Amino acid sequence: MIAVFSTSSPIASVALFEGDRLLAAEYREAQGKAGAACLWILEALLSDPGGTLGDLTGFVADVGPGGFSGTRVGVTLAKSLGFAKGVKVAGVDAFDLISSAGPVAIPVRRDTYLVREPGRAASLTSEVEGSVGYGPAFESPIFPLAERAIPSRLTWIEPEALLPEYLVEPSISTPKKPFAPRVAEV
Repeated sequence: MIAVFSTSSPIASVALFEGDRLLAAEYREAQGKAGAACLWILEALLSDPGGTLGDLTGFVADVGPGGFSGTRVGVTLAKSLGFAKGVKVAGVDAFDLISSAGPVAIPVRRDTYLVREPGRAASLTSEVEGSVGYGPAFESPIFPLAERAIPSRLTWIEPEALLPEYLVEPSISTPKKPFAPRVAEV
């Protein structure tokens, strides 16, 4: 049985699979608390059929694109569990956890989306017409969900090799003044 985590959007989700057969899945809004939400969901999903962490033979993380911190949380969770159990891990991109059938849009900045059409590289745009996805441009958002993973299509790797896929630089600013630690007077 494998566990799939999606944390790249405001919705955290976990799914359990046996091969490509979905056994159980759940999601919840978890803005800023994706790691804790995934662990709570995983515990609930495993306890329902009486399973344990020991029953898991692989871990998969949503590698983005999406929220910088949330994506890192999911990747770190899959890597940590995989390393602790001595099993391989895999990554799946957020586009495929939304839809693999047509254009998918994921917000990256105000009024800017990454849009990927099947078989093409993602591109930055403000135009999302004809796409599915989430963000302010969508009345009926479709978030990446772990249950949409297809485990047989994944490439399994050692945990330390799993990395987030950042297609745009994070929108953080550099400090205006260099940090200088305060020294207490004696």
